Amino acid sequence: MSTNPLSDRRTQAAHLLRRAGFGGTPAEIDQLAALSHADAVEKLLNFQIDGNLAFNLERKLQENGYEPGLNDIAYWWLLLMARTKQPLQEKMTLFWHGHFTSSFSKVRDPMLLLEQNQLFRDNALANFNDLTKKVSRNPAMIDFLDGQSNRKGAPNENYARELMELFTIGIGNYTETDVREAARAFTGWGYKDRAYVFNANQHDTGSKTFMGQTGNFNGDDIIDIILKRPESGQFIVNKLWEFFVYPNPEASVTQRLTDVYFKNNYSILEVMRALFNAPEFLSDKAYHALVKSPVEYVIGMAKQLGATNIASNLTNAAAGMGQTLFNPPTVKGWDGNLHWINSSYFFDRINTANALSDARKNGQFRYDPYELLGFNSSGTTSGATSGAATQPPDNAGAVVDRFAGIFLDGEIQPEVKNALTDYLNSSGALKASDLTAAASGKGTAKAVDSRVRGTLHLIMSTPDYMLK
Repeated sequence: MSTNPLSDRRTQAAHLLRRAGFGGTPAEIDQLAALSHADAVEKLLNFQIDGNLAFNLERKLQENGYEPGLNDIAYWWLLLMARTKQPLQEKMTLFWHGHFTSSFSKVRDPMLLLEQNQLFRDNALANFNDLTKKVSRNPAMIDFLDGQSNRKGAPNENYARELMELFTIGIGNYTETDVREAARAFTGWGYKDRAYVFNANQHDTGSKTFMGQTGNFNGDDIIDIILKRPESGQFIVNKLWEFFVYPNPEASVTQRLTDVYFKNNYSILEVMRALFNAPEFLSDKAYHALVKSPVEYVIGMAKQLGATNIASNLTNAAAGMGQTLFNPPTVKGWDGNLHWINSSYFFDRINTANALSDARKNGQFRYDPYELLGFNSSGTTSGATSGAATQPPDNAGAVVDRFAGIFLDGEIQPEVKNALTDYLNSSGALKASDLTAAASGKGTAKAVDSRVRGTLHLIMSTPDYMLK
């Protein structure tokens, strides 16, 4: 193996797709690998905004007289993440969902959450000041953090506190007085019939002193004051870096991205362009530096297996691993990274990998392992699926290499490869004719098929595969 796997162009492309999306199919990786890294980044950054996705779903459901539940909207979003041709848009939507958190546990209206989801999608790479102001007016957020009860003379501090602590500047950069005064500025901000409304009669028009400034501030003024602080830039760029690259960025990285953020008027687009093009993004330190979230894990498997459909029970599988879409556990979202791996979650991952690798063509989740190896349904050669390979493998070691190329960037430990090769050869040396028979469902197909699928299960259960 190379000292830094990311010195290889194809591995760079796979790495970029895992971070800027949910992993790539062999064809998608090949497509990006044909570009320079900078051009690949531009391809992912330049997506089209479609503001109708969530609302089209809402309209379709309501036309059929159906009120969706949490599982319905979670499955819809899982499908969208798996099928999108604009992966960074959905990855940013997921990031904002965990940053500006609202949860079904309190917001019991799935449509409010769906509309918030669309807000994140439409503003995935927007100006952070604009996005924060839109989120502050979002009915799901108002509901989640008790904006409806934030009234003149009796301010509710929940949103003001979380705006500073979790959304914009972080603990230690504001005072309790700032919380109280900010809450007064947001009085009268509410919603009716799933739309934002401003109740002037409930808005406190008195003078407020916030972060050393005094005036008749409203909520927008509060956001403007916060975001001019250098600590606010450091806060959001650090959070983006830790989500997309690796934990605990160096001070030089933080300062570089913070400069980009302020020089470009809070542009998340420019921050992400600088982030993906940073030399640290392609460093050895960044490779496999993060644990895949449950959603990334199940969608990544589906894409790499070449699934033609996504089973609705994958939303339950992701929930069993600790990630229920539209229902983060707390106002700070999911802790992520190493918190995704504990004894319970880890076994859920292995069991999900087993269920997917063992799926058959007639199920809701459908894939064909032999297409990954270059066979068609009749067992004859159909060509390569990735990289430089041109022929289907004709022995156990070659099968392991092909799967490792697809699922592990070809970076497989020798002892792991030897163990998997021995497993495939456990009933006698695997031959090309055995694979042809298994691909067509003939002869010794059942025994060979079981070991081929078992090899996929074992690869997708390795520690390296859990990382992105």
